[in-house]
Amino acid sequence: MLLKPFSFHSPTQLAEAATLYKDLPEVRLLAGGTFLLSNLKSLKRKGLKTPKNVLSLKRIPELHGITADNEQLIIKSMTTIDELFESLLLEDNFKILRTVCRNISTQPIRNMATMGGNLTCRYTWTEMPAAMIGLEARLHFLNGEGTESVLSAEEFFKGGAKTDKILTHVVIKRDKECSIAYRRVRKSSNVDIPLLSLMIKTTFSENRFTNTRVSVNNCVTFAQRDIILENFLNQNICSARITEEALDHLDKTIYDTRSNEYKQHMFRVSIKSALNELVQNQKNKNENSHYQ
Repeated sequence: MLLKPFSFHSPTQLAEAATLYKDLPEVRLLAGGTFLLSNLKSLKRKGLKTPKNVLSLKRIPELHGITADNEQLIIKSMTTIDELFESLLLEDNFKILRTVCRNISTQPIRNMATMGGNLTCRYTWTEMPAAMIGLEARLHFLNGEGTESVLSAEEFFKGGAKTDKILTHVVIKRDKECSIAYRRVRKSSNVDIPLLSLMIKTTFSENRFTNTRVSVNNCVTFAQRDIILENFLNQNICSARITEEALDHLDKTIYDTRSNEYKQHMFRVSIKSALNELVQNQKNKNENSHYQ
């Protein structure tokens, strides 16, 4: 047997799942399974303790699906990465999620992996955390008593992505005015997990950076914001020189943590490339507006 014996629970209602998650001893949640099953196999190989109970969320209708209106996008936690990638609802600031999804591993993995699993697995190198922080997503949880709680993605990852509740859905506000650039560097040609990823979101007002949000995943700690770079950008206009000057205004504690020279270099290349994209897109927008 590849796995140690455990009791498998597959509820069909969210309230039942939340109660089981609270009451069952030594329980782990099963979403898509791409992280958990590998982890259980690894624990067995190492002779370490494995959970007595596994609680599957697959058969709960309330945890599946994507909806959107003029105000927000709602992604249920058991929505697969491929379902999100294929969704026709990814417009405005939500479009960047298609790029993020496309970067996640291989098609078979994207067919299984879920939004909830990616966010709550507690692996520091997963793709979605930096994107959720950058998009100012809010994460909704349900406890065993049926009480809902909400955390910003930033708060959740500052807390080490720890929770004793079930993540039910993610809410992202629609923003038709912002500009977004996303960069991701893979660890190696043979290992398709990120070495680093970052998102820069800003709104140009009279050609100035405003409300800028820089979210960074160095893949050894949980994703976080570079407040120093945000503050620098918000004091400047959109120009070609900004892409060079910005590199002197970074929170080095993020980029230097357990980082070699190559990784530090790729961070600088990625930041410069992302800013160049934002500046060029704004330049094109201004030129089109002038001709109109």
